[in-house]
Amino acid sequence: MAKSGRKPGRAVNAVLADPVDRFGLPMPFGWFAVARSDEVVAGEALSVVLAGEEFALWRGEDGEVRGIDAICRHLGSHLGHGGVVVGNDLRCPFHHWTWKGDGGVASIPYQEKVPLRLSKACNLALPIHEDMGIVFAWWHPDRVKPLFAMSRVEEVAEQGWIAADYREWIFDVHIQEITENGADVAHFPALHNFPSPPVPEFKVDGYFRYSSASSKMPTARGMVEGKIDVRAIGPGISFTRFWGITDMLMLQMQTPLDGSRTALRHIYFHPADLEDKKVNVTRKLIRNTASQLEEDAKVWSHKRHLEKPLLVKNDGPILEYRRFYSRFYAGRD
Repeated sequence: MAKSGRKPGRAVNAVLADPVDRFGLPMPFGWFAVARSDEVVAGEALSVVLAGEEFALWRGEDGEVRGIDAICRHLGSHLGHGGVVVGNDLRCPFHHWTWKGDGGVASIPYQEKVPLRLSKACNLALPIHEDMGIVFAWWHPDRVKPLFAMSRVEEVAEQGWIAADYREWIFDVHIQEITENGADVAHFPALHNFPSPPVPEFKVDGYFRYSSASSKMPTARGMVEGKIDVRAIGPGISFTRFWGITDMLMLQMQTPLDGSRTALRHIYFHPADLEDKKVNVTRKLIRNTASQLEEDAKVWSHKRHLEKPLLVKNDGPILEYRRFYSRFYAGRD
């Protein structure tokens, strides 16, 4: 029978004291959305959680967002609560040490000169990338520098597509389960009442994933043949392009809060000159997408990750997807 792959000797259906044990998976490394741009207000610090760790973000006078570990390494105060932005640096509320965005100490008010060992850039810094109204941060358990870059989004950067809607949720599920859900094609008819499961294609290029699926979609005009193309940047970001039924791009950003909770953000884009009837279809598609997520969430909140599930031929490329995803776990090939 299927094995959970967690603690030896424990039954798959054992009562669990810790919700993290439902999945038994580590945190993946990659780029993750940590805030909306408008949440990082000039002159104020913002506390965020990423992969079970706390960080402080701030926007300097030059407009750039910076981030470092939230706990001041001097005597343990929290930089995200009461920290003050001074120029491009962040001042601790406790002893007024100021920290640079590279993790080094800029000044100590009662010390004439900052010791060299403290002023140097270090791994307290959180690499930041800001685009499309979102602040992205790079996280790696070993504080390794980014292994891949964020790519430009042609539809937004060059074709002038506009944001039509923004939604966010927090789900009681490990981050891997959210994206693996797309490879589980058999659940679409069963849970979401699709007339037939999508027919998937799946390609991998290093840290990037490309997939495509065709399926009949219900509309007011009857069944319409639709196509969905997905391009993913690591484990935290994907762009889903809808064809046929309308022209829409969904930016999906899943961010691990800890081993059993994930923040999910969606931004929906469409061409600025999209005809009115297709705008209405897009709005309905956005509502349907959100409704499907809420249906999934009812399962996710009680689901367990099985290391060796009982799969059949038409379940979809689940194991292929897991092999791809495993590269984002440090120490695994």
